[in-house]
Amino acid sequence: MSTASDHQTSFISIVGTHTRDLQMLVNLSPLVDDPDSILTVIVSLVHETPVTWTKLREIDAWVTDLARSSTGKLYAVDMDGQLHFTEPAGMWATRDLGCPDGLVSLWVESDDLLFVAGDHGERVRVSGNQVDVAQDDQERRLNAVHGCSADDVYMVGEAGTLFRYHGQKWSELESPTNYTLLSVLCRSSHEVYIAGARGMLFRGHGNSWEQLKAPAVTITSLAWYRDALYAAAGKDGIFRLESHGLEKIKDVTLYRLRVIGDHLFGLGGRFVARFDGKGWWGGPVNSL
Repeated sequence: MSTASDHQTSFISIVGTHTRDLQMLVNLSPLVDDPDSILTVIVSLVHETPVTWTKLREIDAWVTDLARSSTGKLYAVDMDGQLHFTEPAGMWATRDLGCPDGLVSLWVESDDLLFVAGDHGERVRVSGNQVDVAQDDQERRLNAVHGCSADDVYMVGEAGTLFRYHGQKWSELESPTNYTLLSVLCRSSHEVYIAGARGMLFRGHGNSWEQLKAPAVTITSLAWYRDALYAAAGKDGIFRLESHGLEKIKDVTLYRLRVIGDHLFGLGGRFVARFDGKGWWGGPVNSL
């Protein structure tokens, strides 16, 4: 992997089953603003002492999200509108999803069904060999997607954009906010969390939402860990939902959360941390 001093390394997404079976998405971007020059690497990571990694694939594109199915198959999407995935033999393949404006986030329901959110409001459903793309006339960026089941999926985005796939079709829901939404987490068909800019945090489903008390921070990621909701807010730290609202539990810069095995993992810049319910362990992975 390149470690050129003229590139910035950012850990974007992490998946896996336990501390010795992790896969991580890493962007290498130029110090000047040039999205076309971003290079991506997917690595296998062991998050124990010593922390070690092995490169699995290098992609000459800006890859935005990584997911893993229950069978261990890996999926990734990029800003060229491509889906990258592992074949049964472990080889990688690429598929054009017909979204040249870029893909931002994906949720994998099974090896035969996944949903992808697009940079210009595309709502993509991939079922086997069939790709269905629903366009947004206003081309509003969609930032996150998550599902309760194959027939109950939410996407959120800029200016409070909120879509739901329900009953074999997409519909736009009445959003509880005009602020940009950055994360969605489905616990069940009647318990969905959405969050984003200025501490916007809501619990509900469909067109019924309750605002939860939170400080005016930008919530970038949500995760449900050990019967509690956790939120990442970048430089503002990690929060947990208590009876009175979101409460900061750790002053650390993390942007993405993921529950893997018995741990809650967090990513931010070159930083990888994990929480076991009692304490945090981890730090910068400078060898990447």
